[in-house]
Amino acid sequence: LDVPASFFAGYHDDKGTRVMDPARIAKTYLYSWFFVDIAVVLPDWIFTLVMTSKNGESVKLFRSLRMARLFRLLRLLKLKKLLGAIIDLIDSEAVNMWANILRMLMALLFTSHFLACIWYAIAIMDTGGLGWVQEFEGDSWGYLYLVSFHWCITQFTPASMSVQPTNIHERVFAVAVVVFAIVVFSYIVGSITSSLSGLRELSQASCRQFWLLRRYLKRNNVPPELAKRVIRFIEHAHGREEQKMDIRQVTVMRHLSPQLMAELQCSMNLPHLEVHPLFAHFNDNATVTLNKVAKDAVRRDRLARNDTIFLPSQTGSALYFVTQGRVLYTRTLLSGEIMKELVDADEDWIAEPALWCAAWLHVGEAKTFTEAELLLVDVKQFEEILRLVRPLARLCAMYAQAFLRWLQTSELTDVIQGDEESDRIREFIPKDW
Repeated sequence: LDVPASFFAGYHDDKGTRVMDPARIAKTYLYSWFFVDIAVVLPDWIFTLVMTSKNGESVKLFRSLRMARLFRLLRLLKLKKLLGAIIDLIDSEAVNMWANILRMLMALLFTSHFLACIWYAIAIMDTGGLGWVQEFEGDSWGYLYLVSFHWCITQFTPASMSVQPTNIHERVFAVAVVVFAIVVFSYIVGSITSSLSGLRELSQASCRQFWLLRRYLKRNNVPPELAKRVIRFIEHAHGREEQKMDIRQVTVMRHLSPQLMAELQCSMNLPHLEVHPLFAHFNDNATVTLNKVAKDAVRRDRLARNDTIFLPSQTGSALYFVTQGRVLYTRTLLSGEIMKELVDADEDWIAEPALWCAAWLHVGEAKTFTEAELLLVDVKQFEEILRLVRPLARLCAMYAQAFLRWLQTSELTDVIQGDEESDRIREFIPKDW
């Protein structure tokens, strides 16, 4: 069933595009895995036909097909692609190293199993001499397999056992296995050793850095409370860095073209920017400009608990989106009452008037309520990009006028509650653009 089904199974081409056209699927399959699959299933088809026949010629053919069924091992060629897809799902370097160790051990066990089967088959063949199995006459088949498997394992390691070749065929095979094991065992041991060394280096590097941090804080007489906050934030930031890699850690990224880099940055920032209806509109109608905004005007900041983001009457310089954690915003109402509200991740945004006013003074104070990560849209960089795209600048001018008129009708604040005001904000975007 796999062969007919493969003519209708879609795939991704070299550009990452999903291909579902039947003609292209069939052509690709015929030029790739079709003949391999046929080589795998053809012996089974013939084997089935032979089993239904009783003549002598069929019996001879049956014996020869037993070896032809080894073509099933060709299916292992597809295993490499499957393992690659599984490894891509692992985003932890430590887990990836453990997976590599497990993969090497499984390769060693599978190779030993395959060779053990051949070693046993040679012993029971009519070779004109006594095979090694004669020493275990009367033992079960399972025990003989374990002896054969044990012998193969010893060829890959410095260990030894009592079973030895007893005829020319076994001797030739044993020599071939030893020569093969010299290369394979060295490769497997080297790969496992490298992975274990990498695991040890990962653990030692992290422990040493935190030891140096504590030593630095102690030698410079940092107050215990401040030292505790510093260590707690660095532990949080370090954990986040392991979960989300910084683009500067991937040195090969410098080979990306500016356009691809802009698209990459936009894809990472867009889920947070789309909380704002205007940026969602940009994504639908001005993708290239949004890519440039995400690349040149957006940056990420990690903040510790109780870090101050801005103070009242401070000039606004950015639009803020909370991507992780929570922010506490405090302002004084006209009645003199102090109002506090929490800004949640991927729901609200802060200081949007700074984008549309010549000089916006923050109304209240914003501090992190927990460890947080913020996405900042720089006001000056955003203006520079809009100057290059006049139609989009006109759209933003019309939106800004409607937004500021609405803002003047309510009590001034830096925080826009997206879950409550998104529909109203969406109405400020011109319909005919």
